Amino acid sequence: MQAASRALAVGADFILLGPKRTMLHSSLPVITVCATRTGCGKSSIARWIARRLRDQGEQTVVIRHPMPYGNLARKRVQRFASFADVDAAQCTMEEREEYEPHIGAGDVVLAGVDTLPFCKWPKGRQRSFPFIKPDLLIAVADALRPRQIATHHPGETVARMADVWS
Repeated sequence: MQAASRALAVGADFILLGPKRTMLHSSLPVITVCATRTGCGKSSIARWIARRLRDQGEQTVVIRHPMPYGNLARKRVQRFASFADVDAAQCTMEEREEYEPHIGAGDVVLAGVDTLPFCKWPKGRQRSFPFIKPDLLIAVADALRPRQIATHHPGETVARMADVWS
């Protein structure tokens, strides 16, 4: 929002589109894990939820925003069902850290912006709104930085939208 303040200070007009206008709809159940700040533990919670769903006999698919590395046009739609898929896509270390635990547990991981036809369970990106309308939105906050829940955008919005806090 600092950029917004600079724009407003020089007289510029702009529009912030809210989550209701930007989220896609899915006919499948969607649970989203978002955070108020980076480093809050979204990945651990996402893996825990996926494991609990699998234990109940549900098939889970993890969906996430593409990571902003390399050729993003090539990352428009990515599907990872095996470690060989991760190797073939030449994933970065950060991508591997995110995808491989899910793949090892038996989940398919979808990344990119054109993943809606496959939706089952998306995982939100670092400090952003869900890109698919969730049936359940879990907001993760950092216990060591509790005052920052209401001081950073879009983390505060995610916290206010949440159905469940962690």
